[in-house]
Amino acid sequence: MKLFPIILLINGSIFINLLASHSTQAQIVPDTTLPENSVVTIQDKTIQIDGGTRVGNNLFHSFEKFSVPTGDTAFFNNIKEIRNILSRITGNSISEINGIIKANNAANLFLINPNGIIFGSNAQLDIGGSFLASTASSIIFADGFKFNTSATQTKPLLTISAPIGLGFGEMPKSIVNRSIVNSDDDLIGLRVAPNQTLALVGGDVLIEGGYLSTKGGRIELGSVAGNNVVSLTPIDQGWVLGYEGIQNFQDINLSQAAFVVSDGDSSGDIQIQGRRVTLTEGSQVAVIARTEGQAGNLTVKGSELLKLEGNSVDAGFDFSVPTLLFNDVYGKATGEQSKLTLETERLIVKNGAQISAGNYGAGRGVNLKISASEVQLEGAFIDADKKIPSGLFARVQENATGNGGTLTIETKKLTVKNGAQVSTETLGSGHSGNLEVNASESIELIGTIPGINDPSALFAGVKDKATATGNGGNLTINTGQLIIKDGAQIATTAQNQGQGGILTIKASDFILLSGNSPLAEFRGKGRSGIFVSAEPALKDELGNSIITTANAGDLKITTGELTVEKGAIISADNFGIGKGANVTLNVNRLIIQAGGQIGAGSLLEKDAVNNQRGSGGTLTVNASESVKVVGTGTIGSSSQQVPSSLLTQAEGTGNAGDLNIFTPNFTVKDGAEINLSATGLGEAGNLQVEANSVRLNHGTINAATANGEGGNINLQVKNILLMQDNSLISAQASNNANGGNINIDAGFVIAFPNQNNDIIAKAERGDGGNIKITTQAIFGLEERNSNPQNSTNDIDASSEFGLDGSVFINTPDIDPTRGLVQLPVEPVNVQVAQGCQTTGTQTAGKQSSLASTGKGGLAINPYEPLSSSNIWEDVPVSTQTGTSRQRESVATVPDKIVEAQGWVINEKGEVFLVAEDSRCSLR
Repeated sequence: MKLFPIILLINGSIFINLLASHSTQAQIVPDTTLPENSVVTIQDKTIQIDGGTRVGNNLFHSFEKFSVPTGDTAFFNNIKEIRNILSRITGNSISEINGIIKANNAANLFLINPNGIIFGSNAQLDIGGSFLASTASSIIFADGFKFNTSATQTKPLLTISAPIGLGFGEMPKSIVNRSIVNSDDDLIGLRVAPNQTLALVGGDVLIEGGYLSTKGGRIELGSVAGNNVVSLTPIDQGWVLGYEGIQNFQDINLSQAAFVVSDGDSSGDIQIQGRRVTLTEGSQVAVIARTEGQAGNLTVKGSELLKLEGNSVDAGFDFSVPTLLFNDVYGKATGEQSKLTLETERLIVKNGAQISAGNYGAGRGVNLKISASEVQLEGAFIDADKKIPSGLFARVQENATGNGGTLTIETKKLTVKNGAQVSTETLGSGHSGNLEVNASESIELIGTIPGINDPSALFAGVKDKATATGNGGNLTINTGQLIIKDGAQIATTAQNQGQGGILTIKASDFILLSGNSPLAEFRGKGRSGIFVSAEPALKDELGNSIITTANAGDLKITTGELTVEKGAIISADNFGIGKGANVTLNVNRLIIQAGGQIGAGSLLEKDAVNNQRGSGGTLTVNASESVKVVGTGTIGSSSQQVPSSLLTQAEGTGNAGDLNIFTPNFTVKDGAEINLSATGLGEAGNLQVEANSVRLNHGTINAATANGEGGNINLQVKNILLMQDNSLISAQASNNANGGNINIDAGFVIAFPNQNNDIIAKAERGDGGNIKITTQAIFGLEERNSNPQNSTNDIDASSEFGLDGSVFINTPDIDPTRGLVQLPVEPVNVQVAQGCQTTGTQTAGKQSSLASTGKGGLAINPYEPLSSSNIWEDVPVSTQTGTSRQRESVATVPDKIVEAQGWVINEKGEVFLVAEDSRCSLR
């Protein structure tokens, strides 16, 4: 009785083992559809597959079921002459691979199952050739033969030709990879032999935390809809899959920190093709060239969408790296002819995800090209240790000596917001690549990283690192509309010895720069802007200052309308000892308002070690219609008002740059200013204005200097220079500096009376500057010492302790001894009097006479009609004949020249002096 349980246990044990054996054997079941069928034998954990039908170098296997349990090995026992092992599953079950698939020698292994294929966490490959897993329904050969997964097989059965394609049925099923197998502490997942191809091609392709890898080989991920054919082209590294003519794709998704990589001494290629291709939760796709040779290509195509989303703070994951697509080179490897290419209808990169081409070595970096109808870059990944902006990057890394690749974006619409960036930069001695953005419709750059001043940006330049000594790349932008707001920026920079690149912007419709972040600073951080700069000094490892010696790159902007407002800025600042950037603006209309600024300066950073600085660049404005500089505004959370301005300033030893403005109509009003001042030891800049009209209404033109020579102001105004409401034109000098010169050549110079409108070139201990005014007439201004506290309109070139400057007033055809025309202090009553009174009550102030002079005008008495200045008289030709007589000549009395009594302004802004005003208004 006691033996019964023992016998029962023994029998139970045997029963369990038999079940297990049967279960293992049942995972791989051959069918009987081949001339020579596959033979499956099991020995321990190895499922050996012999037999099959050999035709030339091709070996055909056909299975009803094909799965590999955990810990088992499916061993295709082929001879070495076999080049391709072609396996199909004709049953209705999914293939679940959670063990090892093995083949001898260098044979390529094809596995097709239209029901679906799943690679579990323990799945791995041990084959010498390429591995292609697909949910296709057939393998197509060069002679037209199809190795179908249907149970019946048409004649001829098999072929010796090479496979050239994969044919898909009506509804291709998914392929899933979850393999995370380790090898020598290296996560490899599914890996093929070096320089071979690993391909997963099906309906949806899902890489759920799994790994795919090869050393220098090729990886293919393809997702197609039904009734399509994917071509196969043999290459040295296995196979290239082609999708020519395919219109409908399905989806590819990499999630849960999935990793797809081809790396090696010289890397292979990766191609991903689908409808919606997404990478999330720290997943990565990488091509890496480690030491030498040519870098590989990384190509991702999503017919509808390509989306990369980083690990957001509240997603519940804890990954140390963001979601990435990258193609990097190390050592002596080069990416000279290699590319990272993305093609899609819509590209989204957000929450710290990045697409990058990095150079860590001596070779050249890979080129990065984006082609999409819409590109949207958004946000950053932020935790306690780091902040990683979303974006597109081509970098030369620290200590790299090779140059970076180019970054090109071809799109209709580009949006970069909440701190995302597009950048080509150098942190090493290699030069950064060029950045080119072509957006046929629009580019919008919006905001900063929330709570941080790091801007949404397009950037090409030298990083603020002591190791960064290479030159920055050029940045070129072509679009219809460009909008930069809420702290976003476009910039090229020079740092250390690295030269700044050229920034070129063309927007056929308009460019708008508006606003800033709440944390914005006056010097530019957090302000919406366009910057070309030689950056402030850095500290090396010993704490020594490294002053930038390189030149800043130039800036050229071409657009219909350029608006800079609400604290936004266009800046070409030089904080180094090199040459400042030149800025050229070619526009129809330029509008600077509400605290907007456009400037080129030679500046000192906060806590500067010394004040030695290079000169500022030249700022040139070519506006075919108008330039308007209007009002004041605030920056960030500050309540301090800053003027809207065009400026070229100097703070150190460098000189301020010159400012040239060419436009028909130039207006500065409501507290705005044109500023060319020098507050350090340098000289103030020179101003050249050529316009039809210049109007200052509570506006300032200032070329003042503290120590160097004062700037010169040259105004060439075809029609009218009009000043009102505390307007100022100044080339004033402080300390020992001499005042600058002011030259005004205008049709008419008019200042509204008693509004403190001044033209000054004063000095303190230096000499006053010279003021020369050439005009048809000047109204409302008088040469005398100016005082900001008075209300008079003054022309002043005096010096407090030095020599006075000279004031020259040149008014052609007017006796200069008669002085300037003084407008009346009080407005004149323009009501016409009933008569000319000589005593008693007077009309129109103290005037008591009426003169009618010259042709036309008033009649002799009120009862006669007005006469015209010219009389049309019909003189018929005489028909009479007779003796002609010589008439005596009659002396012609010339018209009397009369003094102008007013002026009129026509619709073109042109001013005409008149003897009488036909509108009965006195000026």
